[in-house]
Amino acid sequence: MRAGVGTALTMALPDGIARSGATERVSARLAAIPCDDRVEDGGPSHAGSGVVGFGSLPFDRAARGTVTVPALIVGRDGNGPEWITVVGHDLPPLPPEPKEHRAWLGNRIPTMGEADPQSSRKGAPPASPMIEPRISDETFEAMVARALGEIRQGGLKKVVLSRQVDVIMDRPIALPTLLSRWMVLEPGCGFFSVPTGERQFVGASPELLVERSGTAMRTRPLAGTSGRRGGTEGGGYGALLRSGKEGNEHRLVVEAIAAALAPFCSTLSVPRGPDLVQLHNLAHLGTALDGTLAPRGDGSVPTALDLVAVLHPTPAVAGVPTLAAERLIADVEAGPRGHYAGPVGFVDASGDGTWMIGIRAISVEGARARLSAGVGVVDGSDPKSEREEADLKLTAVFDALAPGCAFSTAVAADRRRAVS
Repeated sequence: MRAGVGTALTMALPDGIARSGATERVSARLAAIPCDDRVEDGGPSHAGSGVVGFGSLPFDRAARGTVTVPALIVGRDGNGPEWITVVGHDLPPLPPEPKEHRAWLGNRIPTMGEADPQSSRKGAPPASPMIEPRISDETFEAMVARALGEIRQGGLKKVVLSRQVDVIMDRPIALPTLLSRWMVLEPGCGFFSVPTGERQFVGASPELLVERSGTAMRTRPLAGTSGRRGGTEGGGYGALLRSGKEGNEHRLVVEAIAAALAPFCSTLSVPRGPDLVQLHNLAHLGTALDGTLAPRGDGSVPTALDLVAVLHPTPAVAGVPTLAAERLIADVEAGPRGHYAGPVGFVDASGDGTWMIGIRAISVEGARARLSAGVGVVDGSDPKSEREEADLKLTAVFDALAPGCAFSTAVAADRRRAVS
């Protein structure tokens, strides 16, 4: 867990992570920033790892991005000690005694506790939020049909197509309440809330892009989806594990990621088959790849952000081959994806960090939220089934945003309202 308040430094990536040396420059600046780093009694002195940079990078790897160092950073790894890092000069110094830190924090950062099970029933938004799909169901199905045509012609094995839906509430969206509800709904996901200009990018991602701790590296791509039908491996989701179409989609992703990581690892463990990753209304095929990073000529190993640049975009959010998939995405989707399906996470001054893929996410501005969902199109896909899968993924997000309301995009323009 990492949380930050204020801004001590913003590092621009004018050409995203596409330009050579961009991630190395971020790492060098992080390592050079002085800070006051304090750890709870009994914790290792390196637990805070100094300065931490947070980022939500665009899906387009060549688009401008930023990594931000907060003025105040608080964190904890698992059940380990809590630590505090102060970077900003405008904050008063930390008290010398660790027992005084909690009170000091209480005046500067919202309480960071566990999700309250009752919070899913508190602050529920009013009924009938307005739902405005940016494209119709028929248009999305036509996009899938076109992708299938290109796959059959050869040269393209998989492409991930997304659609966007705007939801308008009758009052500004309360982000702490939304996140608290979401943590109850999807306890196995990774949560994030990052400012992106005038908007806040908030989500509960089930997909780990990459995690680095020292020389240990881990990634867990997801591909292949099924809706809840029975809720048990044998009764509802067992068919997902047996599906040839879903298995092929997943295999393409795992093979591409393993090939991208292999040159940077001395060991890389790739399981023979996927397992089930179950969420509240659907399940995915997931495979966890673990590796040991190999030292470079100077003895260093790639940082977490370096590995993001190696991997993004994976076939889980773009396709195979990547360039052909990206061309089709740019040609048929309603507009740029922005931060949807881009990397979101953090890297610290030692190079450790965790980055998720920004899916199951909402871009929030006041009372307005943009929801996005993508589907992997491969040989054997069906346009209607892929549209229904996109609806499932949109519903997974909508359930946190507007509990008790039904989600649908198949309504007339003058009746685009959720029904409670």
